[in-house]
Amino acid sequence: MKVSQRTTDNFHIIRNKAMRHMTCLKYILATAMALVIVLPLAAVADENLALYGLKGYTYTYSPIPTDGMHIQTGVMHSRFGSGKLDCREGNIWVAPLSLTFGNGSWWEFAVASHWESWENTDDYWENKNEDTKEDGIGDVFAGMKFRLLNQERGMPLDLSVMPYALIPTGDREKSIGDIYLYNPGDDDDFSYGANLLLGRRWGAFYAAVNLGMNYVDTDVEYIEDKTFFGSLTLEYQFSETMTSYIEFINNENKNRENYPKDCGNPDAYPACKKYPDIAQCYDENTDEDIRELGLGFTYVTGQWGFKLHGGAGLSKTSPDVRGALLINRSFSF
Repeated sequence: MKVSQRTTDNFHIIRNKAMRHMTCLKYILATAMALVIVLPLAAVADENLALYGLKGYTYTYSPIPTDGMHIQTGVMHSRFGSGKLDCREGNIWVAPLSLTFGNGSWWEFAVASHWESWENTDDYWENKNEDTKEDGIGDVFAGMKFRLLNQERGMPLDLSVMPYALIPTGDREKSIGDIYLYNPGDDDDFSYGANLLLGRRWGAFYAAVNLGMNYVDTDVEYIEDKTFFGSLTLEYQFSETMTSYIEFINNENKNRENYPKDCGNPDAYPACKKYPDIAQCYDENTDEDIRELGLGFTYVTGQWGFKLHGGAGLSKTSPDVRGALLINRSFSF
């Protein structure tokens, strides 16, 4: 096939422009990462308090994509009392870290993980002088958010989809995986899921619904391979800097592990050989969904944001109380 000189010239022009754009993009990415690490950028703060990267770890994901770059960290504590599952009293400490970047309108990318330490302090284990404390690094959350409907552009509501993956770090054998224990157990199976995020604003009020599914390819008998998540949140914005919210979440319990109901046949249950009285730890509520009611406040000043969250469990598998303090640093470009 013959190609005209004009076509060839146009091809070279387009190629040169593309190469310049690629070079610029490389410099932009490198510069952005350097600024995040070493410089406090002087930029306008995002006043929309729904733009927090770790929102899904403590309350409902927002359908509104993040505007600019956000780095968030903090601490979360969950307490499980004696009124919960038998032989499972204790506490969990979590230090999360996330990086989120988006254009504020149509898309967002996020990466998150956490350090976790948990301990079972039930008398059953204390009396046996068992060390029931573990710590490690949780799964790496990698997700994207794509907005399909935008209320600010005259559409009836905000609607986004969020596909994600949970990448194991090797500590699931310590029952440390996702913060909500999507994937406890000994196997580092790859997990993924998707959420449908809906929201609508009425003046100072904003209502959000989160419906999701999580799947893990596992052969572990007591792990459900497919589970569902649902939550409802109502926010009220007091001012440009302060917002409150109340939320309800229901997370289908993936972990169905239980202690033996009886030790009449010790050979069938290895735990019975080590602990002949382990049957007293059997609990028929082990498979209950994780249900919580939460209340929180967020405050933004300049490029800094702060979130205080408190929650109470509504099921046997939920913590009695959950508290979190998160700090957010935003960067606008």
